[in-house]
Amino acid sequence: MKHKTRPRTVQPPARAGRSDAGDGLQSVQTAFRILDELSKAHGPVGLTDLAGTLGELKPRVYRHLSTLKGLGVVFQDARNGGYSLGGKLFSLGEAALEQFDLRFVAAPFLTRLRDLTQQTALLSVPGNGEPIVLSCLEYLDRLSIASRPGNRPPPHCSSQGRIALAFADESARKRVLGRKLAAFTPHSITDRQLIEARLNLIRERFFEEAVDEVRLGINALSAPVFRDDDEFIGIIGIVGTSAEIGTPPPRPLIRALHQVAGTLSAELNCRIYYEQGLIK
Repeated sequence: MKHKTRPRTVQPPARAGRSDAGDGLQSVQTAFRILDELSKAHGPVGLTDLAGTLGELKPRVYRHLSTLKGLGVVFQDARNGGYSLGGKLFSLGEAALEQFDLRFVAAPFLTRLRDLTQQTALLSVPGNGEPIVLSCLEYLDRLSIASRPGNRPPPHCSSQGRIALAFADESARKRVLGRKLAAFTPHSITDRQLIEARLNLIRERFFEEAVDEVRLGINALSAPVFRDDDEFIGIIGIVGTSAEIGTPPPRPLIRALHQVAGTLSAELNCRIYYEQGLIK
C-alpha cells in the first residue's frame, strides 16, 4: 500500500533583519563580553557576580558559559564553581599574534619612535574600547619602564586607553564608561564628563597624555594608527617619567609622535595625518 505524499508547505524566504539573526548576533556579543570580563579577573568568577557585571540574567549567562566550557575556552573550578578562561584560548592567542601582522609592520616605526624620543615605546591594539599591548621597546639609558605584551592599560585614565575609547564605536564607549571607574592615583580622571571632553579633544589633535594617572611620576603620550579608509587599528606611544615627558608635552615630542604614527598609517594605506596637516 502506497502512502500518499502530502503537498509540501513552502516557507517564505527569510527577510533581512529578522529577530533570529539579531538574536544570533546578540549571542555572539554576549559570549565575547563574558570572555572579556573573565580576562580582567584575577581568579575564578562566580555566575552571580558575572551576570551582575554584565547586566544579564543568570540563566542566559549560564547557557553561554556551558557552551564556552564545552568548547574549551572557559574552565570551571570544581572546588568553588567559579569560571575562568580555558586553555584553548592560549593556543588561539598565540596563533592570532603570529597571524596579526601589525607587530611586524610597526616594528621599525616603534624602534624609530624609541630612538627619536629616547623613551620606552609602546604599540597597542584596540579591543572593544580598551587597549591591549602588543609590543614594548625600552630605551636602555633611561629608567626602565616596561609594559608586557597582553597588558591592558586602564581605558579611562591612560593615554593609550583614552585613544582607544576616542575612536571606538558608541556602544563600546558607553559600556566602558558605564561601569565603575577606578582611581589608580589622586590624579586619575574618573569623571565621565571630563573623560568625554578629553575624547573629543583627542579626535581633534590626534594625541593624548596621562600624567601621574596610572602611577605617580609617570607620564605617557600616545597617538592613533589607521589603515585603508581611515580605519582605526592601533595606538603607538611613549612612556617615561613626568620630568622627561612634561605637561603639556613638549612640541618636539608631539611632532616626533605624529611623524611616526602618520608614516606608519601611510604604510598601511591611510594618509589621514597628511590630510589633517599634522605632518608633511
